[in-house]
Amino acid sequence: MILTLLLACNPPAPEATAPSGPAPRKAVKVALNWFPEPEFGGFYDALLNGTYSAAGLDVTLVPGGPGVPVLEMLASGQADVAISGADDLLLKRAKGLDAVAVFPGFQDSPVGLMVHAEAGLTALSQVKTGNVAIEAGSPFQQYLWASQGWDGKVAMVPTSGGLGAFAADPALIQQAYVTSEPCVAEGQGVHVNFIPGREAGWNPYASLAVVTGAATKEPWVAAFAQASKEGWTHYLRDPTTANVEISKLNPDMPLSRMGCIAERQAPYVVGTDGLGAMTSVRWKEAADALTRVGLPATPDGAWLKP
Repeated sequence: MILTLLLACNPPAPEATAPSGPAPRKAVKVALNWFPEPEFGGFYDALLNGTYSAAGLDVTLVPGGPGVPVLEMLASGQADVAISGADDLLLKRAKGLDAVAVFPGFQDSPVGLMVHAEAGLTALSQVKTGNVAIEAGSPFQQYLWASQGWDGKVAMVPTSGGLGAFAADPALIQQAYVTSEPCVAEGQGVHVNFIPGREAGWNPYASLAVVTGAATKEPWVAAFAQASKEGWTHYLRDPTTANVEISKLNPDMPLSRMGCIAERQAPYVVGTDGLGAMTSVRWKEAADALTRVGLPATPDGAWLKP
């Protein structure tokens, strides 16, 4: 009787129940290797349209700029994802950096040469002499001169990346990105042809999402890659939302120019293998292009196969 009364006065505490509500999203900091621009359009689209959020990710896109060491930021834990290029990744891996590519925003490299339309040049094989404004000593420059036999024939001239010298000299050829200089030139009334570096065999993946080797085993990485692909797919259909935001973040990138860039870069995003695809053949070609000019590179382990 006494035990019964005690239980009645002091009933057992109810079992604790798990708190309700959605699971917390995985925070992912993405270090971009340049300022906000359409070259990152699919990543911004996935963020702004809720694609990352729906995949359980809380993504932050951190703008970069000239010389920002995004791969080193990844290695030191300052970023969870670095947006880089396959050539830079291969060179840094050869020096011991632990980093693996998981998604290519660009199938084809956007780097190439820009010429005045009236010069009539449409292929690298047509360049025999003259001056090329280019980043001297860069892997791309070294590869062009080696593959095209330009030593002693084509002169390198300094370039700041601006278009003043190019606009003033109809014979000058300038290094350019399809995502930048051609649309700037056209906006200034200078009609140009763009000759992609891939014509010479230089075609490393670009806008490449890279994570640490350890992270490749974590489920959020596959979710990030898939959501990024969905973001790029939507951006190719309708870049409006992402472009408006990019223009706000980067006042030097007006909407009028971004329309030109989005149109020009679309074929480079899709390529011939399809959006988001990576192949062992392409990775070997990228490594071979670097080793051709004496730069150590191997594709082994550099990318995560789907």
